[in-house]
Amino acid sequence: MFQALEALTREVGKISLSMTVKDDTMVVVVVPQGESKEAALRQPLVLAGSPAELEAGFGEAVQSFSTAHRSLADQVAATTAILQASEKSQAGKAQKALQKKSTPALAAPAKGTASDGDDDADDTEDESTGTTPLATTATESKPAGTDLQALLL
Repeated sequence: MFQALEALTREVGKISLSMTVKDDTMVVVVVPQGESKEAALRQPLVLAGSPAELEAGFGEAVQSFSTAHRSLADQVAATTAILQASEKSQAGKAQKALQKKSTPALAAPAKGTASDGDDDADDTEDESTGTTPLATTATESKPAGTDLQALLL
């Protein structure tokens, strides 16, 4: 029994053990008191039964609880690491996307304002396609702002 409690205690740092008896039923509550902020990792193990039943199955129940607790703690740690890495990655992508979006926006008006010195209406029309550069730019460009969908990919 104490070997199973030792393994759980080493994993979480501290546990509280509480027992009550009502008639022939004993209730044992084992509460992990570690430093985890996750509520799921602080869920107690509650066992109820006769003293003979608890004697026979307590160690196995605590060991099973400890294994499940360790698995959950590993999952929480892995998820936290993934989220932190994703947050850093997304912040970098957002900055790059904003820099990319701002650079062409500044260059486009400069390109459109350049003229060959001719002031007729033919300056605004692309001779090969017959369309105006502004119309082509407006249909090909994406809306202003950050494309969040592109950041997720």
